Amino acid sequence: MVRCYKSVGKKKQWSLTNLRAAVNAVNQQGFSKNRAAIEYGVPRQTLNRYLRCPEHDVRENTMPTGTVFSRQQEEDLMQYLLDMDKRLYGLSLRDLRSVAYQLAEKNHIKHRFSRKTQLAGYDWACGFRKRHPQLALRSPEPTSVARAQGFNKVAVNGFFDILEDIFDNTRFPPSRIYNVDETSILTVQTKTSKVISLKGKRQVGCIASADRGVLSTACICMSAAGHFIPPMLIFPRVRLTGRLKKGAPPETLFSCNTTGWMTIDDFSAWFDHFLAHTRPTAESPVLLLLDGHASHTKNLEFLDKAKRSHVTVVSMPPHCSHRLQPLDVSFMGPLKTNLSQVIEKYLKMNPGKVITLNEISALFGKAYLRSTSASVAVNGFNKTGIAPFNRAVFTDDDFAPADVSDIPLTSNGGSSSNETTTEDKNRQQFQGVNDGLATIDLTKTLPNTVEGSQCDVHSDDEDAISRIRRR
Repeated sequence: MVRCYKSVGKKKQWSLTNLRAAVNAVNQQGFSKNRAAIEYGVPRQTLNRYLRCPEHDVRENTMPTGTVFSRQQEEDLMQYLLDMDKRLYGLSLRDLRSVAYQLAEKNHIKHRFSRKTQLAGYDWACGFRKRHPQLALRSPEPTSVARAQGFNKVAVNGFFDILEDIFDNTRFPPSRIYNVDETSILTVQTKTSKVISLKGKRQVGCIASADRGVLSTACICMSAAGHFIPPMLIFPRVRLTGRLKKGAPPETLFSCNTTGWMTIDDFSAWFDHFLAHTRPTAESPVLLLLDGHASHTKNLEFLDKAKRSHVTVVSMPPHCSHRLQPLDVSFMGPLKTNLSQVIEKYLKMNPGKVITLNEISALFGKAYLRSTSASVAVNGFNKTGIAPFNRAVFTDDDFAPADVSDIPLTSNGGSSSNETTTEDKNRQQFQGVNDGLATIDLTKTLPNTVEGSQCDVHSDDEDAISRIRRR
C-alpha cells in the first residue's frame, strides 16, 4: 500500500444510506433491480451481491480494500490503545505495529506483515491512524508512580467527604476559600521558547545564566473568587538586603534562610501575613486548603493559631496535588512559562550579563503580575471540584492509573504472603509493553490488563483523613 496514493477510479461512489434504501426498495416496495440501482446511484452488480445475501450486514464490507482486520477488530484494538493510555502505559507506534502482528498471528488472519521483524508495516500503521482520526501521537508528560498510586478513588472521595462535611456545617463563600502552595524560582529558565533557525541545523541553542540555577521559593495564595494574597519570597541568604527586594510585587513578604526552602518558621510568618489580609472572624471564617508539606501539617504553632483565628485548615491526600490543588491546576504552569519568557527577554536585552538573586524579585514580579487574573483562580477551583463543590468532577478514567498498583488484601486486612507483590504483578501484567504486549485475543473483546484490588491511603492531616482503606 502506497502511503500517499490517491484513488483515481470511480469505485464505491455510493453511500451506505443509498445502498440500504435500494435494498429496501427491491425487497419491500417492488422496485426492479435496474430501477433501484438508477434511482439510488448504486451499481447494479453491488446491489445484486447484497440482494443475494440479505442477512449480510452492509457495514462489514465498508472497510477499505486490503485491510487486515475487520471493522469490529480495529474498534477493539483502538479501545485497547485508549485503555492503556488511561493507565499511563500508552503504546508507541512501534508497539502498535508489534501488537497488530501478534493479533494477526494469534487469530490466524491472513496478512503480509514482516515475519522477520514481527511487525506490521509502517504503511498499515499510517492507514490505521487515518481510519481512526481520533487517535494522535502525543508526547506524554512523565508521571511518578507515587502520583499514579496516590490519586485513587478512595483518597479523593475521602477528601471530598471532609469538604462536604465542612460545607454542611459552615458556609464558606468563594471569597473565603483559599489555597496556598509553594513553587521553586530558579535563576535559569525552566522552559524555552521556539526560535527561528536554519532548517536542517543539527543543534539550536539559547543563552542561559548557568547550567544549574540558584533556587528560591515563592509562596502563593489565591481565593476561589479570584483574590490573590501578596506572595512571599524566600532566598538562600543569611541576611536580607534591599537589592533582593527590588521590583517585587506590592506588599510582598520576604524571608531568608540557608536553603531557600519553606520552613516551619517561614510558614508561620506567612500565616501572620495571610491573617492580616483576610481578617477572619467568627462571623466570616476562612477555609485554607494546602498540601501535606511538613512545614504545614507538622507546624503546631500554625495549627494552633489557625484554630484560634477562625481558619479551617484542610490538607490534601498525598500525591494528589497535581489534580486537587487549584494552584497546580491553573496557575503554576502559566507562571513558570511567563517567568521563563521574562528571563529570556532580560538576557537578550542585557548581553553578557547573568541573572543573580538580586534580579529575581523584579523578574518574578513581572511574571507574577502577568499570570494573576480572576479567571485563572476561578477556573482552578472549578476544575478541582472545590468551588463550586462538585465531587463528581473526576470520572473513573481519571482514576484508571491507580488500578495498576492496587494490592490484594487477605481476610484480616493485610497483604497475603502467598500473593505476588505489586511490583511482580505489574511486571507480569506489563512485561509485553516493550515487545508489543504479547498476546491479545481479538476473537473476543480485548481484555483489560489491569486487575482491581485494594490499597491503603494515608493523609498528612490527622484531623482530615487518619486512615482510609479501599474496600
